Amino acid sequence: MSLRPDGSYRCDRCGADVGNGAVTEAAIVSDVEDGAVRVLHFCRQPRDSAPNGCAGRLLSASMLADYTKGQ
Repeated sequence: MSLRPDGSYRCDRCGADVGNGAVTEAAIVSDVEDGAVRVLHFCRQPRDSAPNGCAGRLLSASMLADYTKGQ
């Protein structure tokens, strides 16, 4: 999970501070690994290489094509 031992929430891709880990600060993704649920946080902080942060790389239009097609 993104809650680190020091009490901060960090992006699981780039390590950026994602505030309190809320959806307004980060895209929160649930996954299952070896039968255990893990929760990942990806920042939304814009920068030159990622205008929508790491969340934008993960939740791109092509990745959500089927989801948006039905809406």
